[in-house]
Amino acid sequence: MSDENQKNKVYNLLISKGNDSYNEYEFYKERINSQSDFLWNEYNNQDNELNDELFEKIDVIVLLYGLYHQNKEICDELIDKSQEYDIPLLFVRSFGVEYVLEEIVEKADAVVGWNPHCIIDAIVTLVNGEEEWIKPCDIEDES
Repeated sequence: MSDENQKNKVYNLLISKGNDSYNEYEFYKERINSQSDFLWNEYNNQDNELNDELFEKIDVIVLLYGLYHQNKEICDELIDKSQEYDIPLLFVRSFGVEYVLEEIVEKADAVVGWNPHCIIDAIVTLVNGEEEWIKPCDIEDES
């Protein structure tokens, strides 16, 4: 995708939503909206019917780790749908949390923290079909 097409691309993101004691859904939207050069449409599992029509237009499914344990059933369904429809799965760790369940990380195509540049970079990389995601951009080397 050329740089000009990439600037004009509107990304269709399906974001996990549910019981959210730490308000991660709104915090995620705040972070991604802080990037004025990134255009996106918001879909979520509460306000949208999870049908074939929706999944056919989704570019990336965003799973917020802070919502996983209280919304395990819907999060697992979104993980299954990402595999069924071959939609990249972006896993956003909880704010300040480094450890996440390995079984979920293994199913994700990319894992990032709350740095908005990292989130956007991961989405663009996943949509552009990069073969393999390199480790999250917000974790420092431990060398």
